[in-house]
Amino acid sequence: MVSEASLSHLLLCAGSVTDWKNTSAEQWRTRLDLVARAAQGGGAEWATIVPVMPGHSQDVEAVRALLQDACGGVRYAHRMVMLSEGGVTVIVDPIADGKQRIADAASRIASSGELTEERLSAAITAPAPNEPDLVIVLGDATTMPSALVWELAYAELVFLDVPWSGLDAEHVEMAINDYTRRDRRFGGVDS
Repeated sequence: MVSEASLSHLLLCAGSVTDWKNTSAEQWRTRLDLVARAAQGGGAEWATIVPVMPGHSQDVEAVRALLQDACGGVRYAHRMVMLSEGGVTVIVDPIADGKQRIADAASRIASSGELTEERLSAAITAPAPNEPDLVIVLGDATTMPSALVWELAYAELVFLDVPWSGLDAEHVEMAINDYTRRDRRFGGVDS
């Protein structure tokens, strides 16, 4: 049995691209701060946010522009990256289709060299150095978002029946606390 779970990378799957576009700059700053603070409180250095549902390409661009202009985001491939005051790096990935993210990463790698599982994994999670340990999904526990394809291999899942607009620090902290109480077996079974 593996001992108490340590957290280095948190992934939050929440809202739709349309919800994100309709989120004000102040609301974005608040959400980014609460995710970063909760991740830091759980020991994580990285937090990634992906949407549950896709949106139109113009909405994706509007979200990127807002995060850059109002939140100090820097573009990294198709993602936006922000460094919080507490040192947690927050990545916002507006691509809701996990298969599309994998295909895009594979295409970038193939154009510059050999496509390997290690290179693909690094490209999908970059600039974070590793896959997420914890995936928090806002929504119904019976529906797996298409945004999550690669990230589910070894991550622990926590579902919260909370809308993007209702997300607060307590929700993220509750999910992290649930995660830290788990015994991670990475696909293994108890004997």
